[in-house]
Amino acid sequence: MAKRIKSEKQIETISDWQQADDFLKQIGELQLEINQAEADANEQANKAKMIAIAEPLQKKIKILQDGLEAFAANHVDDFGKAQSRKLNFGLLGWRRSTSISIKESTLELIKKVFGKKADTYIRLKEEVNKETLSELTDQQLVSIDARRKPKEVFFVEPDLPGAVDYQK
Repeated sequence: MAKRIKSEKQIETISDWQQADDFLKQIGELQLEINQAEADANEQANKAKMIAIAEPLQKKIKILQDGLEAFAANHVDDFGKAQSRKLNFGLLGWRRSTSISIKESTLELIKKVFGKKADTYIRLKEEVNKETLSELTDQQLVSIDARRKPKEVFFVEPDLPGAVDYQK
């Protein structure tokens, strides 16, 4: 089986909070461009054109978000006890998220424990459906050899009205 090679993240380096705020502004402006492109595409029923316009903008947003995440991780002490930080053009920080980890025995245990209702937690491809498993209690997860793993997920929320007002 061939090895899968992951490409390295493209990250723009951030030197201070003003530059981080500028990145949030850029993300807001780029998202506004995407929103405008989507509105135009809906009016013209031309999705192919919208995708061609939005795709490079979404790639740029991803690069800026990765840069903000790296900058925030390097300046985590500046957050103090807060999980997020409000800047002029938006909000950035971490929010709690969970993922489901499973073992090889989980699929068979789901079939055994849930019986006829097991199809709800199994995809047609005979793999575990983690989205529906996330609705189970921790005790139910333990009974099927799975567990909930909390993690911090970085987020960026540009203040879109702020970016609009800034352009005027």
